[in-house]
Amino acid sequence: MPSTPASARPVPVWARALDIVCLLLAFIAVIVSMSGGFRYRLAGLRVAVTSPFPLLIWAIVIGAVRHVVAPQQPLYREFPARLSAWLRLPQVRAAATVVAGTRPAILLVGYLAVFMFGFVNGRAPLRHFDNELMNLPVRWDAGWYLQIATDGYRYAANDADLQQNIVFFPAYPLLVRFVGRLFGGHMPGFVAAGMVISLAAFCGALVYLYVFTRDGLGEEKARYALWLLASYPFALFFGAIYTESLFLIAVIGALYHLTKGHLFAAALWGLLAGLTKQNGVLLCLPLALVAVSPWLSPALVRDRYALPLIAQPLPSTDLRRTLAALGVAAMPAVGMLVYSAFIWRLTGDPLAWAKGQIAWGRTYQSLTTFVATQYAFIANAGLSGYLASPGYDVLNALGALFVLATAWPVARRIGVSYAVMMVIMTLPPIVYGGWLSAGRFSSVMFPAFVWLAHVIPPSHRSAWLVGFSALQAFNAALFYTWRPLF
Repeated sequence: MPSTPASARPVPVWARALDIVCLLLAFIAVIVSMSGGFRYRLAGLRVAVTSPFPLLIWAIVIGAVRHVVAPQQPLYREFPARLSAWLRLPQVRAAATVVAGTRPAILLVGYLAVFMFGFVNGRAPLRHFDNELMNLPVRWDAGWYLQIATDGYRYAANDADLQQNIVFFPAYPLLVRFVGRLFGGHMPGFVAAGMVISLAAFCGALVYLYVFTRDGLGEEKARYALWLLASYPFALFFGAIYTESLFLIAVIGALYHLTKGHLFAAALWGLLAGLTKQNGVLLCLPLALVAVSPWLSPALVRDRYALPLIAQPLPSTDLRRTLAALGVAAMPAVGMLVYSAFIWRLTGDPLAWAKGQIAWGRTYQSLTTFVATQYAFIANAGLSGYLASPGYDVLNALGALFVLATAWPVARRIGVSYAVMMVIMTLPPIVYGGWLSAGRFSSVMFPAFVWLAHVIPPSHRSAWLVGFSALQAFNAALFYTWRPLF
């Protein structure tokens, strides 16, 4: 009886695991060779990697053992083929093209604005480098994330007016800390790590969005949705040391995998969302609506007579699976509780991260009071006076109103779950801080861009992208010259 060729036999799980270890060791070796490595103390143990050669030797030894014991499908042949095939996927090509076509241009605008317009008070309030290009990513909240990544969380009790870094959730700065250590453990490495994480997360989010919408929109409109999202006036934060990119991929990933029935993956993304931003816990409600949507009347979920623009949950009314999906929907709250437990241990108050928002000017006022205040200001100063005071509120208001205006068509064409997400992630920050950062918060409301990609006629698409991009360039000039648009 003829024997099965080695190349045709399946690869054992342990062999594939060793392949991954080899690739990771080789990747870290390359990083160490460029950054100089790192030294770190972990639970009293000194961990130091300052040369790439030990890592490469271990990779070679492990790879040799793997290929002697399990010679089928060798890594040096299979990995390049798999990588090439992955890079040719339409979703990867579309996402990479959008990132390459938008992020460098916005950074260039910010860099030029520093020299052409100058800083708002004549100098940068925060500077880690003398070189303006290296210092470009260090703007506004980036300083707080870098402080957490390098020095950890700090807390000063009995000072409600002092801005403290505990208000920033841990997922993003911890990733910056980990990758920054690989990049040498010095400030240039941490800044580079923040930029790499933001851009990689943004690219991954675009890949998810393309796959999520391709069947409903078609490939052409799905690509256009990516361009709309990346050209949006407040999309500049996707290329900054901010949490928006990581939060975007967590939100889309959780909704996508829960819709597809991939409960474990959805739980991980939901947990990450809860650990990334304060309003991540609000994702629980739209996830819960997705979980129970098969039990609801179709008229309550979306317009039954219109084709959905995003993949819809499987029409299963299995009670056990629904309960498991509801458990997944609770994972953003678990992330918030994990961070609250850490803050409790640090400060003695599990909600100190929420109370700390007072120092940033975030205090509660009812929505009716807020609207009345805005109306009274316009009535007394006039529209021109409102626009000239000095106008940052107007920019943020336009972002928030854009999201709220699209919530109803999103509910009918995509689903009530997505409309609810847009509303509950827009209104609470307004009642707890007015228009402060409302534009930035609107940038992650991806269903609005999916609907917009569907309704904009082909003849008008370029005009929308040009208009969005021009406003984003304007916002970037404000942001990178330390005008208060954050």
